[in-house]
Amino acid sequence: MNNTDLFFSIFNLNGKFWLLDQTMIFGATTLIYLIFLLCLILAFKGSIKEKKAVLLIILGLPLAFILIKIIHLFFYENRPFAALHFLPIVAEKMDASFPSRHATIAAVIAFSFTFFKSKWALLLLPVMLWIGTARVFVGVHYPQDILGGFAVAAIALFLSVQIKKKLSQTYFSP
Repeated sequence: MNNTDLFFSIFNLNGKFWLLDQTMIFGATTLIYLIFLLCLILAFKGSIKEKKAVLLIILGLPLAFILIKIIHLFFYENRPFAALHFLPIVAEKMDASFPSRHATIAAVIAFSFTFFKSKWALLLLPVMLWIGTARVFVGVHYPQDILGGFAVAAIALFLSVQIKKKLSQTYFSP
């Protein structure tokens, strides 16, 4: 099954069940803000694992956005609704589709909590998948865009951990 066929197998589920539509619209639009709120709360009220995860997110997100900008220099793909000429369920700008910024953000957050073995990872990993699936469901991303966002997040966090190690060795070693 190619990227477009998989897109339509997910996108064509909309309009059949009101509750599914509302759940996916919420996942594609609002849920990311609640995750940021959770991170803010955990930065102040969480254990040391959560605080470390939030610091990794603070380093990882800018790196992820830089990687996305670099990708856009070499590869540009229209969003499905622009390429296939239909109206998406939610309003979205006509900018690059690959990789999904929402999926990247959700993955940076979920992978950071997973890296530090936080109990919150058990919530955030399914939420990351919900956001990614929802972005396809509402018609603003292809499945490949979501997987690309997850990959960019993993690369950004790998680089973040390497930078942190190098800074620790250079400035904080005895």
